[in-house]
Amino acid sequence: MNNKLSIVLIAAIILLNGCGSVREYRIRQAVLSDASTTEEIRKAVDYRELMVGMTKEQVIASWGLPCKWCFGTRRSPSGDTWEYITFGSDNLVTGSDFLGIGNGIYLFFDKDGMLKHWSSE
Repeated sequence: MNNKLSIVLIAAIILLNGCGSVREYRIRQAVLSDASTTEEIRKAVDYRELMVGMTKEQVIASWGLPCKWCFGTRRSPSGDTWEYITFGSDNLVTGSDFLGIGNGIYLFFDKDGMLKHWSSE
C-alpha cells in the first residue's frame, strides 16, 4: 500500500512540476515576442534579472512562477507579494519546483501589478 501511495505522490509532483514549466515557457515566449517589450526588459529576462516596473508576466518570464507553498506569497488589494526560495547565490528555486528550505527573496508589486521593489528580508 505504501508503494502505491509513493508512486501516486511522485506522479502528482512530476505532473504539477511539468504544468508550471509549460506555463512559464509560454509566458516567457509571449513576453519576448511582444513588440512592446523594451530591449532593456528583454535583456533582463535573458539574464534572469529583475527591474523595477516589470509586469508580473515579465517577472515570470525572468524568474519563473513564485513559490506556491511559501508563507510570503500572498495577494493584497494594495499589491501582491511573491516569494522565491534560493539555495545559494546562483540557484533560484521557483514555484514550479517542490518544497525547499533556503533563503526567501520577496518581490513587491503595486496594485496595478508592477514590480515596486524586492528584498531578502
